[in-house]
Amino acid sequence: MTAAQPRQQAIVWDIVVSVVVWVLTVAVVCIAAFLAFFRLAFVDYCPPGSCDAGAAVAALFAAGAASVIVAVIGFAWGLVRMILRRTSWWITIGALVLCVACWAVGFVSASGSIGW
Repeated sequence: MTAAQPRQQAIVWDIVVSVVVWVLTVAVVCIAAFLAFFRLAFVDYCPPGSCDAGAAVAALFAAGAASVIVAVIGFAWGLVRMILRRTSWWITIGALVLCVACWAVGFVSASGSIGW
């Protein structure tokens, strides 16, 4: 019989950084969704030749859905790595960066669709 190997210590700084970045990710997604709602709510003048409000709605909806999917996958993957006592801070930061990128592409696409 072999003796059971002791379990590794939890990496406290990694857990703290990951949790803080998760909170920031949720805040970014919520704030961007709020801004997207108001971006579309106040489209008063939409010239027919250069404006497609449906495409703007689709772009922002896709950006929101993509950012939520990225955030959930980043959360799950980071949590699994934490449970396995491996570093996960880089996964949570990557998820945050990808969420910001999703919203940036969505806002730029919506602006192009509306003609701003």
